[in-house]
Amino acid sequence: MLLAPLLVVGGWWFVAATENPTAAAALVKPVIVPVELHDVRAETTVGVRVDDVAGREAAVAVAGTVTGETRPGQELDDGVEVLRVDDHPVRAMVSDAPLWRVLRPGDQGEDVARLQRFLTGLGLYDGRADGRFGSALGRAVARFNADAGRGSTKTDFDPGTVVWVGPDPLEVAEPLVSVGSSVAPGTPIVRGPARPGVVVVAEPQGGIGAVGRFGAAATLSVGHAAVAYVPGSGAISAPEAVDAIRAALAPAVEGTARVTAAEPVTVVMVPASALVQGLDGSLCVYEDPDSAPIAVEPVGGGVGWTHLPATVRIDRVLANPGRALPDSPCTS
Repeated sequence: MLLAPLLVVGGWWFVAATENPTAAAALVKPVIVPVELHDVRAETTVGVRVDDVAGREAAVAVAGTVTGETRPGQELDDGVEVLRVDDHPVRAMVSDAPLWRVLRPGDQGEDVARLQRFLTGLGLYDGRADGRFGSALGRAVARFNADAGRGSTKTDFDPGTVVWVGPDPLEVAEPLVSVGSSVAPGTPIVRGPARPGVVVVAEPQGGIGAVGRFGAAATLSVGHAAVAYVPGSGAISAPEAVDAIRAALAPAVEGTARVTAAEPVTVVMVPASALVQGLDGSLCVYEDPDSAPIAVEPVGGGVGWTHLPATVRIDRVLANPGRALPDSPCTS
């Protein structure tokens, strides 16, 4: 019993005298590293989604009752019968613009030239598309009207006999009228397939400018597809670019993309550990343990490194400032 206290005290002394490799009492020496200027391109990951827009619609320029309707899947090219109104065929017209008036011999204008090109494609007119309604065009119009059951001597061209389907042929995805429907000028009769209209870019809170210096131009890439992107715009609408992103995402319509600045920016690269945040939220770095704090505003970086503007004039930085800082370093 008398030896027990001596054994306890002896054991405590032995443990206290033994070196503990996990002890953190030793002072940490300051680590000062040199900093350099680097040219870097800001990069970040964003979400993208392809939003479709409704297909192009075609409308009639005549009033009456539908007596023959369009079939889904039909391709409407020059001269193809789209539907019948009051038992008269109404044919498709592919052109850069519609016809807007009744055209008669003696008329002149770009709309006359459009009519000449249309009838040339149908093999009814073999003259020049000079925008003048002469006798040769009158004969071609008479043949067109005779085929439509409107009389063999009628030389006036009524725009109600055609449906302008746009600058290229239109595939019918959905007929909008049926037999028995009443139509008037401007009534949509068919709709084409939905088209990819825009790529919606989901930038992070505050925009991608909050995570790097992207400037006015960048590249958005999905897989091997890379298209131009304006930082902050939140969308890409150029048809070729939309098609490229859609193909890269297929069969999905949404996913992730990488945005990379078009032009490199010169920055000062410092270890992320060198940044210290003051109580007021400000950030600063130190050149050494005895230097004054230098307030900074990062312009990018990653897990291990922080990018500072090239205007920050330092050639070294304290990489482990944790034990050498006051409570509010960047305002002291």
